[in-house]
Amino acid sequence: MSDPPDEIEQEDFATLFAREGVRGALEVGQVVKGRILQIGDETVFVDVGGKGEALIDRAELVDDHGAMAVAAGDEIEATVVKTGDEVRLSYRLLQGNQVREGLAVAARTGLPVEGKVAAVIKGGYEVTVGGLRAFCPFSQMELRRGDAPEAYVGRVLEFRISRYAERNIVLTRRALLEEQAAEAAAETMKKVVAGAVLPGTVATLADFGAFVDLGGVQGLVPVSEISHSRVGRPADRLHVGEEVTVKVLKVDEATGKISLSLKALEGDPWAQVAGRLRERQIIRGRVARMTDFGAFVELLPGVDGLLHLTEIPRSRHGEMKQAAESSAAVVVLVTSIDPGKRRISLALAPEGASPGEQLESTIALGAVVTGTVERVEPFGVFLRVGPGQVGLIPNAEMGTPPNTDHRKEFPPGTEIKVAVLSIEDGGKRLKLSRTHAQRMEEDAETQGYIRDAARKGEGFGMTLGEALRRSRRT
Repeated sequence: MSDPPDEIEQEDFATLFAREGVRGALEVGQVVKGRILQIGDETVFVDVGGKGEALIDRAELVDDHGAMAVAAGDEIEATVVKTGDEVRLSYRLLQGNQVREGLAVAARTGLPVEGKVAAVIKGGYEVTVGGLRAFCPFSQMELRRGDAPEAYVGRVLEFRISRYAERNIVLTRRALLEEQAAEAAAETMKKVVAGAVLPGTVATLADFGAFVDLGGVQGLVPVSEISHSRVGRPADRLHVGEEVTVKVLKVDEATGKISLSLKALEGDPWAQVAGRLRERQIIRGRVARMTDFGAFVELLPGVDGLLHLTEIPRSRHGEMKQAAESSAAVVVLVTSIDPGKRRISLALAPEGASPGEQLESTIALGAVVTGTVERVEPFGVFLRVGPGQVGLIPNAEMGTPPNTDHRKEFPPGTEIKVAVLSIEDGGKRLKLSRTHAQRMEEDAETQGYIRDAARKGEGFGMTLGEALRRSRRT
């Protein structure tokens, strides 16, 4: 049996009054909890329990990709923004309040917050933190200001709030990076000991070397430690941001300075000399530097040879100085190699010689050759007879009267004809004789006269001296 109509009306009105009484109790700004009943095209219906139903704009519950962030049956917490005939809630307003409260706490405690760099603006960056706009100065984005501020746009980074107000939020990332660097430095220093091999990143380049970040700690690779090859400027071999592996040479506990090396990991450059360089070999090198006693020529990476000043004609001294300034190429002859002392002696290659060619010495025992005086010593005269070949004429073999001042009579550059008396040490030590060369020349003239006279049928009626004088006149 159904209830009388008047009872139904009384129950409905009672329910209606009860609901209206609850609604009237809701206040704008109040936070309520509810369960999603239905999701419409523009509105989401929320059951707030005994308080009835409320509405939320669908747009407030859509994520960044346009999809609904909630589903029917989900619980939700929101802020009352309208009461009366229709109760309206706002999910974003509550979120904004919560974000502000969270940022205020982060500002007081120093807790990091995440922010997305939105744009480059005057003086720094606009950063979105929890939907709110904030500002990070250029100087507070990195430990050192970079050259490309636009590179940060779109990135999500951690910041610390340095100043917080309702409409004025200022951020710093540098403070966090400094703390992280300090922590990393403490860990890195445990590994930084002489002899250690560590990975690093080139941080800064200077004319005197490269600073390498080992992980919160920087060390210096002097220009002389970058490579066994000659390095003019560090920037010619390295670039900022390049990942490298270095060897720790020294750690100064007093100053905290760390000395590093790249070339120490390249190996010994002299290990390849035996297989690639030979004496009397023609090779193309690069003039590395000029000194008072000659030019150093780089033959292999980290391997130099000395082109002594005595091997460079005076007419070419200026040319070699210019070659050193521009690191120009030069073709040289390897005259000697001393692996023990790590010395290589060079001479300018003979005209027409090609790199890779192996030259044999043209000096033979008993030969008569012409050379130029290199220097005069109390015991004899040193004569240059070929590229890289210097021999000694003892005083007794000079053929000069006793007490002759050889320095005066035979200054450097004077040409002398000599005979080769002996060859020692693979052709590096020559004993020469001017007297013997003169005697050989006279003997040759005598034999030539005798052959001439025999051919003409002449006898020996004249003296030998007259014959020689006659032969010289003819």
